[in-house]
Amino acid sequence: MASKEKTINEKLLYNGRILSLYVNEVELPNGKTSLREVVKHKDGAGILTLDNNEFIFVKQFRYAVGKEMLEIPAGLVEKGEDPKETAIRELQEEVGLKPLDIKQILKILPSPGFTDETTFIFFTSKFENHKLKADDDEFLTIIRIPVDEVRKLYKQGFFEDAKTVSALGYYFSEIQK
Repeated sequence: MASKEKTINEKLLYNGRILSLYVNEVELPNGKTSLREVVKHKDGAGILTLDNNEFIFVKQFRYAVGKEMLEIPAGLVEKGEDPKETAIRELQEEVGLKPLDIKQILKILPSPGFTDETTFIFFTSKFENHKLKADDDEFLTIIRIPVDEVRKLYKQGFFEDAKTVSALGYYFSEIQK
């Protein structure tokens, strides 16, 4: 039995700055119909940054979950922008560093059950100081944590942000085995 669902009808409920919300009627593989709520969201890019055996994170309040989160620097991919350019820009805006060597390590779908967002994850350990103007609506604190301490926190489940968990999991399993 084929597992693909066919869109019968698509209804736009909301069209915002970073996302659009649709309710779609779909035909299921068994011929029945169902509704799918879909968030079409701008893609994102994040960058795991290692400096002198310390990871660099940003701490910021995330309104949707009502708490401060410790995350890798990241942001939305602007129209026509390559995700690598986004990661470079975000590291400059949020931390004041310009990567000299950057490598894509992951491409993740943070929540494919309802959104089409793709997040591209990069890694750098070589950079120079080069600050860009930060976004007016971001209030960040830069946090540096030694790799061994991050490994302990990671194993304890401290990190909750999907891009950060994915980036650290990749680092600890593939880069620092």
